[in-house]
Amino acid sequence: MIQKTELSWATVNTTDPAEMAEFRAQQEQLANERARTAFERLKSLGVIDAQGNSIGTELPADMRTGAKRDFGG
Repeated sequence: MIQKTELSWATVNTTDPAEMAEFRAQQEQLANERARTAFERLKSLGVIDAQGNSIGTELPADMRTGAKRDFGG
C-alpha cells in the first residue's frame, strides 16, 4: 500500500516496488525544490542571471593577487 505521507528510509518498505517508486518520486520532488530554492537565492544575490549564467567573473577583493588577507590565525 502506498502511503499518503512523506516516506523516508526509516519508513519505506524497500521490498515493495510501488512504495519504492513513490519514495523515489518524493525524493526527486524534494531535490527539485532544493535546487529551485538555491537557484532563486543565487539569482537574488546577483551571482547568476535568469538562465543560470554566471554574472560576475571578477574575484572578490580578498582573493586577488597582492591582497592583504587575514585568516584569523
